[in-house]
Amino acid sequence: MITGILGTYFAWSLSKYKWRYGLLIESLLFLPMAIPPYIAGYVYGGIFTPFGTLDRILSKVGLEPFRVDILSKGGAVFVFSLFLMPYVFLVTKGFFEKLPSTIEESSKLLGRNQISTFFRVILPMARGSLVGGIVLVMLEVLNDYGLVRYFGVPTFSTAIYQTWFGMSDVDGAVRLAASLMSIIFIISMVEQFLRGRGRLSQARAVSTYGRKKPASKKYKVVFYVITFVYLLFSLIIPISQLVSWSFIAKQTDAMMRFGSIIFNTISVSVIVTLFVVICGILIGNFNRLRPGILSKTYSRIVILGYSISASIIAIGVLVTFISIDRSLAGVYDVLNLKALFLSSGKFILIFALTIRFMAIGFNSIESGFTKMGKKYYEASKLLGRNEWYTFKHVDFPILKPAILSAAILTFVDVLKELPLTLILRPFNFDTLATRVYTYAGDEMIHEASVYSLMIVGVSIIALIMLSVMKRGGRK
Repeated sequence: MITGILGTYFAWSLSKYKWRYGLLIESLLFLPMAIPPYIAGYVYGGIFTPFGTLDRILSKVGLEPFRVDILSKGGAVFVFSLFLMPYVFLVTKGFFEKLPSTIEESSKLLGRNQISTFFRVILPMARGSLVGGIVLVMLEVLNDYGLVRYFGVPTFSTAIYQTWFGMSDVDGAVRLAASLMSIIFIISMVEQFLRGRGRLSQARAVSTYGRKKPASKKYKVVFYVITFVYLLFSLIIPISQLVSWSFIAKQTDAMMRFGSIIFNTISVSVIVTLFVVICGILIGNFNRLRPGILSKTYSRIVILGYSISASIIAIGVLVTFISIDRSLAGVYDVLNLKALFLSSGKFILIFALTIRFMAIGFNSIESGFTKMGKKYYEASKLLGRNEWYTFKHVDFPILKPAILSAAILTFVDVLKELPLTLILRPFNFDTLATRVYTYAGDEMIHEASVYSLMIVGVSIIALIMLSVMKRGGRK
């Protein structure tokens, strides 16, 4: 609810009004996506807990400390709302930017004022985009484990993890996963229903996109204040706190493994990104050249992974790989391999991450294929070029921006992923995300801040690159 209100407000304001430094504000509102909610939760837990950062600041200025129960359900809602808002913002902003100005003009001619036009005309038309963004937020919340575990909020993710590893009850974990899958299925059906009833069709020939207009002085004040407050809590405070903690982090033995942990994280992220991009290109190209029921089925199956909770994927993949290992036990004996060769190595983690994030890369690549169409491919074939030459010299240069976007988004999401990595990682295999979780759980928040800064820094750089690419594409 809160993400929907904030995201819609920022998207509408930046799409329809002129602002000084508007591009900078848009980029800054995009960047909180680089901070995973579990890292933000650790930061605000360290700020508001007794004898935390806030208490020390108030004591220095001679004020009495006051208590904020941040480690609660309300605190989790606060963190999720701040750092998942960009999902709604990006989806709804794309809709508002393409909204024809004739709609507002027609509403005003019929006697509606600006506020009435927005709530009774524009907002109902944006229902499909708004619902899509909110559903993405809901799926991210259902998938989260680190934040709700640290805040002590009981959810399906924590229950599945505790049932599986704490009680060694695999059957119970499977039943919980099935219940969560049912909820996700219902959410998906509701989303499809609302999207189907809220479609907007506009002929391109008569579409005139509205030009941005200057805002009133009062609206400017309100917008700048709300934007500053949001960026203060979602960007300035978390990053400043992480930097401050990182300076006082002790050089423990665990900190000396920093290089190997970075290598583990980068290598897994790069491998998964390559698999996602290659599979996305193959399936996207097949869908373009062979449209039909089979291609539609492929595209639906491919994007299922992102709508399924990580804990469900982990259980399904692990059970499947254990069955495969048991069936190949004789082969392992001949080759002198350990009994659970596949299910205890890195391959199972890479496979699960590829399933989980295939939708992100595939959607971007499929969008690139759709915009490109078949005309260049057909022209190349008419000139006698084969399939490989056509893809390498014709399709790939046009598709390159979409491929880079898919690679960047996939890399960032794999870098931040915690639940799947925590459940399926091999023994003594750590990534930046799992190390942050381990240190935060042991109340070693200063050490956790170093690894958190690495995740946030790499994610911010990648998202800035993506934003620059998109602006270049618009020009």
